[in-house]
Amino acid sequence: MPPDEETPRRGRGRPRSPGAEQKILHAALEEYTEHGWAGFTMDGVARRAGFGKSTLYLRWADKDALLTDAVRLRSRTVVEVDTGSLRGDLTGLATGVFREFADAEGWAGFRMVVDSASASQPLGQFTREISGVHREVIGGIFQRARERGELRAAVEPLAITDLIYGAGLFFTLGRRLDHDPITDEMVAARVADVVEVIIGGLG
Repeated sequence: MPPDEETPRRGRGRPRSPGAEQKILHAALEEYTEHGWAGFTMDGVARRAGFGKSTLYLRWADKDALLTDAVRLRSRTVVEVDTGSLRGDLTGLATGVFREFADAEGWAGFRMVVDSASASQPLGQFTREISGVHREVIGGIFQRARERGELRAAVEPLAITDLIYGAGLFFTLGRRLDHDPITDEMVAARVADVVEVIIGGLG
């Protein structure tokens, strides 16, 4: 029986080849960026990663499990950094968000949100992974700001999340529509503007 036709194994084993898991997760995000949920298949990921489909099933029972791990991998790019100030923390968060949207793999997360919002029923666990870690980051930023006495106004942290993610999304959409490259200098300048507006509003 050819390797690609083997019955999927649903254990929690890992691909045997060194570095295979990371390569497959990156391939999954690239595949989703191009094809979305409707066109996303384990076969497509296997071909893109250069492995047999049976290698994927050694670790992931189905495409939802695979995408959940892939989203967790990307979520690590937006991390909580304690800079000692609310402005510095928001700048770090916003920079990570803007860069995430600008990255080809990070763009897969946006497609997942759109697909999930358009579906008549939940697509899978992977869609719930997208916002979870980011909610924790913004919560930590505001908690530290209150402890330092920088933030006294009653404000819903997720409202600030909306401002940052919305700004990052539309910034990236505009450049993608125009097929313009996104540079670090462009990101830094827009992030500075966004953070200035937020700090001014909170003040």
